[in-house]
Amino acid sequence: MNPREREDRDLIRFLQEREKELACLYRVEEAVNKPDATLEDVCRVALAAIPPGWQYPEVCVVRITIDGDQYESDGMKDTPWVQCADIEVQDRSVGRICIWYTEEKPAEDKGPFLKEETKLLKTIAERIGQFI
Repeated sequence: MNPREREDRDLIRFLQEREKELACLYRVEEAVNKPDATLEDVCRVALAAIPPGWQYPEVCVVRITIDGDQYESDGMKDTPWVQCADIEVQDRSVGRICIWYTEEKPAEDKGPFLKEETKLLKTIAERIGQFI
């Protein structure tokens, strides 16, 4: 593969990852903007939307904890490969979203996670906090 083909392949991969992240964010945004949505509805949508938005959806699990209530992906298990963001309401932490990979993956910007995924996680936590 020549350098130009490699650059094209890398650019396509980069854009595909951004597309997945946007689709994830749009699903969460739609959920928080539904007039009759409950917190449980929003959390269930987020649980379903987050794994496909991450680089390795097949090994991605999610836990959302809000005021002691927990919502978890099927097959949830804690591993060393985790990233979390606090859910805040009026500058007070009311919960947390944590995302795990259930298998070790290559190192990226923050462990196995891309910097864009870290930003996306924070944005989802902010949107849920605003919904609350």
